[in-house]
Formats: sequence, structure tokens, C-alpha cells
Amino acid sequence: MTHMNWINGLVGGLLISSCCVIQLLLNLFGIGCAGLNTFLLPYRPIFISLTIISLTYSFYRYRPSKKHFTMIVLVTVLLSLSPELLRMYNNQFARNDFNNTASVVTTYWQIVGMHCEGCRSAVIQALWKLTGVLSVHVDLETGQAKLITKKAIDTSLVVETIQAAGFQAKKLD
Repeated sequence: MTHMNWINGLVGGLLISSCCVIQLLLNLFGIGCAGLNTFLLPYRPIFISLTIISLTYSFYRYRPSKKHFTMIVLVTVLLSLSPELLRMYNNQFARNDFNNTASVVTTYWQIVGMHCEGCRSAVIQALWKLTGVLSVHVDLETGQAKLITKKAIDTSLVVETIQAAGFQAKKLD
């Protein structure tokens, strides 16, 4: 009955992650934000509780080996922490250690349509593909992006890049 343990762990971990893992898989296939985070995030504490209860029940009911149960718990924890891990990964792209700030151009953008860390990751990765980018910081809560470049980048090029990632962008003054 270790299959039931794996199912409990995977389903619980995916629900706890809100949508990061599912959204990243959708992004791989070029599908934009599904908006799952908006719907599932308020229920995350409930999903955490249900997953813990389900795993505890499975452990006592089916008595899996320590090796199998440890792997199940590790996969569940990794899935559960995926939003936080993705946030840490995304934050590495925002740098503020520029020696000569006079030679850089900073622009601010309003990004419409981001709902989760997967969306934020798609925007960051898209902006990093532009030539001359030194730093990208995207705030998920406000929907604003700060783009630091070596020289000025054409506004339409940035808008097209963001649109290709599945979002709308507007330059802020």
C-alpha cells in the first residue's frame, strides 16, 4: 500500500505549493498563468493540515518501510516548500552592487497578470534575455518590475518581451 502513501504525499504537496510546481510545468509548455494561486493560496494552511493528517494516517494504517516513508515525506516537504524555494531562486537576479550608478539606466514597469512565483519567474527569465540587463527585480504583490540595464532599452522591446511571456507591461514614469 505504499502507492497510497505516495498519492497522499504528492497530492498534498502539490496542493500546499499552491500552484508553483503546476504553473512551472505549464510554463514549460508555453501556457501562461493559470491563476491557481489566487484561488488556492487562502487554503494553504488547510492543505498543510490535511497532508500531515493524511501522511500520519497512512503511516499508522499501512506501515510503510522507513526508507519509503522517508522518501515520501522528503518529496512532500520539497513540493510544500517550492514557493519559498522559487522565491529564493528568483531573488538572486536582483542585484544592487553597482560601482558606477551613473552609467546604468533604471526603468520601472507595471506587469499585469502575475499571480504566483511561477509567473514572477517567467517575467524575470524573459527580462534577463534582453541585451544589457544588469538586474531584474519583480515584486509580485505590487506587480512592479525594476529593470537595471547598461543602456536604455527600447520600450516596445520590453513590452514585446513581457507579452511573449504571457503578461502585459506598461512603463511607469
